[in-house]
Amino acid sequence: MAKAGTTHKNRTTVSGAASQRQQATSDLFQRGLAAHQAGQIDDAVRLYSAALRQNPKQADVWNNLGVALRRGKKFDAALIAYRRAAELRADNAGLWSNMGNCLREMMRFEEALVAHHKALALDETIKSHIFNAGLVYRDMNRFDEALDYFERALAIDPDYVDANWDRALAQLALGNYAKGWAGYETRRKLADNPIRPLESAPEWDGKTDLRGKRILLRAEQGFGDMIQFARFVPLVAKKAGHVIVECRKELMSILKTVSGVGTVIEKGKDLPQFDVHVPLLSLPHVLAIGAKELSKVSRDSYLSPPPGKRARLSPPPGTVLKVGLIWAGKLNPRDRSCPLESLLPIVSAKGAAFYSFQIDERRADIDKLGLHAFVTDLGDHIHDFGDSAALMREMDLVITIDSAPAHLAGALGVPVWMMQLYTTDWRWMVDRTDSPWYPTMRIYRQEKPDDWSAPIEKLGRDFSTLLQARKRNDSAV
Repeated sequence: MAKAGTTHKNRTTVSGAASQRQQATSDLFQRGLAAHQAGQIDDAVRLYSAALRQNPKQADVWNNLGVALRRGKKFDAALIAYRRAAELRADNAGLWSNMGNCLREMMRFEEALVAHHKALALDETIKSHIFNAGLVYRDMNRFDEALDYFERALAIDPDYVDANWDRALAQLALGNYAKGWAGYETRRKLADNPIRPLESAPEWDGKTDLRGKRILLRAEQGFGDMIQFARFVPLVAKKAGHVIVECRKELMSILKTVSGVGTVIEKGKDLPQFDVHVPLLSLPHVLAIGAKELSKVSRDSYLSPPPGKRARLSPPPGTVLKVGLIWAGKLNPRDRSCPLESLLPIVSAKGAAFYSFQIDERRADIDKLGLHAFVTDLGDHIHDFGDSAALMREMDLVITIDSAPAHLAGALGVPVWMMQLYTTDWRWMVDRTDSPWYPTMRIYRQEKPDDWSAPIEKLGRDFSTLLQARKRNDSAV
């Protein structure tokens, strides 16, 4: 496999002008390689490209160019580079695996499988090639097949962190909670998810008696994860003397409303005294939460608007349905946004008042589309999740993409209709329109990659039915 970091070896020796050109090309490649290894991707692309203009018959340089372009999310150009490399060196298994990775990110899954199977036909002994093929099946929501590949990779290296992690997520997506939660502990070894060590007190194993003890539930991952896993806090509170929850500032006011929480501390601040600790997202593992246990604890809402926070809305006369909207979220690992213009048939419905909960630059979509008469922008009134909670409690329905507000609405017990990407997240499982985590949630899934038409059509029909029912009830009063 030719990667950034390999040394390009000239196979022939020439002299004179040709030798000088070859040396210049080699120098450009080495400079590009150094830039690539230093994370200077734009410089690496420029230098690789210059080397290839002087001598385009360099498979390794084309491959490295593809790697750099893919890292810069220039997928179309990366694919061309990989194909140029394949024309020169079709027997390079690593190249085909790289190409498959690129095609997967472009959501061209069938083509990605062809490339990965080509890589494995050439060399099935490299764990990353097997793992990469499994990722395609994962992204196609074919988790049983993905597990087969992850297991094959782990047979080569049982300590392969990435394969252990994705195996756990696949198990959770399939509802295999015992294996899934155990494997979910692999997140502690991920480079982008550090959990700082705490040596001042032991970590709780779920079995040690907590009576009279102070337990610290530690912050990790994103806002949505913290809201989702906060539903297990009351179970811990029944066992412990005092529960301390660590979280980011934006979540403090809302997590104080969880039953059994004694103290909430901002992440990064000095910690109060505690006897034991455990990361919040480890609770389902140490508490042995299976499908039956999850069903029991998810029956009721577990968050409330903070005391003293109340929202007063003034919907237009004739409004029978107040609807919160969130159509855009963070871009990584995938852009989960749904274009606001796709929701125009819903937003234009008479009798419904729409309220935007967007707090980022995508608030500008309202102005861009001229929708101020149809959508009220609440962004200036939202400073933390407590503000969002108070406003959401005023909604009859929240329509959202997969985002932290989706978790917030579900945790509050507000009806929430979530638009889900074709490649599902483990927590939403497969082929379900409901959620084991939030009884008030309904899921509208893409049927094809990057295609919102089918879920929005279904959502629109359901919305029309709901709106007409509300109008009939209103007129009957």
